[in-house]
Amino acid sequence: MRLRLFAAGICLAMGTAVLSAATMKQIRLTEGREAANTISAPVYDNSGMPSVEIGELTAAYDRKQNFVRRTGGRLPATRGPEYDLDPKVDVAALLTEAVRSEAAAMGLTLTGASGPAWNVTGTLKDIYLESRQVYMGATLFYGFMDVELQIKNPAGKSQTTRLRLHAYSGGYSAGFGRQDEAESGAAHLLVEGAQELLARLNRDVFKVPPHRDMSAKLKGLQASGVKALPADLHMVGLSGLPQAVPALLAMVPSEKDENVRASIIDALGRLGSADAVSVLSGRYAAEDEDCRWYTLKALDYIGGPEAEKAINTLGMQDKDASAKRLSQRIMGKPAP
Repeated sequence: MRLRLFAAGICLAMGTAVLSAATMKQIRLTEGREAANTISAPVYDNSGMPSVEIGELTAAYDRKQNFVRRTGGRLPATRGPEYDLDPKVDVAALLTEAVRSEAAAMGLTLTGASGPAWNVTGTLKDIYLESRQVYMGATLFYGFMDVELQIKNPAGKSQTTRLRLHAYSGGYSAGFGRQDEAESGAAHLLVEGAQELLARLNRDVFKVPPHRDMSAKLKGLQASGVKALPADLHMVGLSGLPQAVPALLAMVPSEKDENVRASIIDALGRLGSADAVSVLSGRYAAEDEDCRWYTLKALDYIGGPEAEKAINTLGMQDKDASAKRLSQRIMGKPAP
């Protein structure tokens, strides 16, 4: 799990005072970017490829529901916070902004260049975060988006695709309320969700090849280990580099640090190769809860009958609430 430290001290030092529902007034995309997920170099080589026009994404989710929904135990010290969202905060507009900025950073040529172009518009069908409080520890946020995209190819032919996007983050509040952490969790969902949305579109639709520098970054990961180069791992996963799949799969069994192993599993999900399904599902029962959560996310992103079967059996029977709830969302059986 990637924890963001907002202040020193022990979470929930002020007891139950922070549990009442409140309103989130803002979401700043800058709060969703950190060294490990910032795209510092192009991951695609768009030379000679059609440009991409990112149109407006519109909101069609239920704004009456809490934007952050608490989960956890019955005791206040083990329950996450809950927040609604100020109606003035246009989450769909923020997602549009994130997709455009991340597309440029990832190396896609945006409209403005001459020649044919892809056109992408869409609808944000659902978005929310579930919160969970670790006793005397971090506040965890599990983000979910459901986006329906309309894509028109350079020849004018249209298609529609539906994507689920997931994000997991956490932070310490030092007992001064947890709204800042919730806002940061929402920003991470939007920024990383935008990156993953583009990676999946490129994998399935655009098919822009990985930038040549991604091979060099993979070699660096193999030589130095992924713990030393988290941003490179992040970019390689988004790039779709084919040779990264066997290389990262080989790293999983030997990696002892569960947080690093979770990042590798996350990258394998972004790469989207079916070759990872049997390996990840075979390791599921022996993994810690964070790695199991990322395994379910990876299986959802990879897709296919074998991945769905693993989610429906392993994930739906998981005793950890976060993993089970993710499986329920994926399988269309949300928990009450």
